[in-house]
Amino acid sequence: MRSRPEHEVAYQDLCALVNKHAPKLSSLELLAVAANMLGKLVALQDQRAVTPSEAMEVVAKNVELGNRQAIAEVSGKSAGSA
Repeated sequence: MRSRPEHEVAYQDLCALVNKHAPKLSSLELLAVAANMLGKLVALQDQRAVTPSEAMEVVAKNVELGNRQAIAEVSGKSAGSA
């Protein structure tokens, strides 16, 4: 899936929402909430257009990319975008 400017806008909106709740929840709780939402998003894919395997491939690739971006951000390097 190619990155589009709308992806970054959606990402920034989600970050703002997570940051709103971050003072009241631990990082593990935030991870649990995000994983629950991710599971629901996978389940709600139109299976006529996206197979479960395709959905999970998108998830896996973007989890890996997100990990690389977070590590690069902490270390001050650039890692690309989704």
